[in-house]
Amino acid sequence: MPATPLPAARQISPLIRFARWTALLSGVVYGVTRYNYLAKREVGIQKHENEIREQYKKKKAVQDEINMKAEMEALGKEAGVVPK
Repeated sequence: MPATPLPAARQISPLIRFARWTALLSGVVYGVTRYNYLAKREVGIQKHENEIREQYKKKKAVQDEINMKAEMEALGKEAGVVPK
């Protein structure tokens, strides 16, 4: 099966060419400015989330300590060991 030749390339209007380049460059500029805006905003969000994580870790450590003491007391009672 022989390949059919492609039609000759047509000239694109300078106005259309200018509009394409303008759209491309404005999209790049918008992307850069939007990225910088969101990056600055994310720093504040990360600080807040880190504070929440630290509070959660502290609460979990306290709760784990309480649970461990209760479990040891229950184990001691089952084993017949008198707590001090």
